[in-house]
Amino acid sequence: MKYTDLNGLPCELSFVPGSFEIPSKHVLVIAKHEGKWLMTDHPQRGIEFPGGKVEAGESLEAAAAREVYEETGGVVEKLEWFAAYAVYDEPAFCKTVFAAKVERIDSVNLLETKGAVLKETLEDTGNFSFLMKDPGMLKIMEKVKALGKWED
Repeated sequence: MKYTDLNGLPCELSFVPGSFEIPSKHVLVIAKHEGKWLMTDHPQRGIEFPGGKVEAGESLEAAAAREVYEETGGVVEKLEWFAAYAVYDEPAFCKTVFAAKVERIDSVNLLETKGAVLKETLEDTGNFSFLMKDPGMLKIMEKVKALGKWED
């Protein structure tokens, strides 16, 4: 699926592994905990899924679990590749999207976010980050809801 993100950049989303030649160096995690969506509250952007950059020598899976923990305190129990998308900026980059089940939420010292937000639905109540509103993210949320990933 080709689309333009809310920054005006051309993007491409795929639910097929290996669709992009650009190495993925970013992760996004669509997680559930006790039947609720686990999100984080970014101080500037608002409510969004946890994610970030892969550190040197780190696998995508390790980065995904680390980002969930650092941004929410969530301890990942199950993690599965779900999608990837490329953003054709200068330079272009690719982000891998994982579906996850979170075992528990620890109390952690958060540096970048205000912590975990548990939501019954993925409906925007006016406080979602702009990142949650572009066509690619809307398609990801539609597909993950339809699959019922990690239902308890």
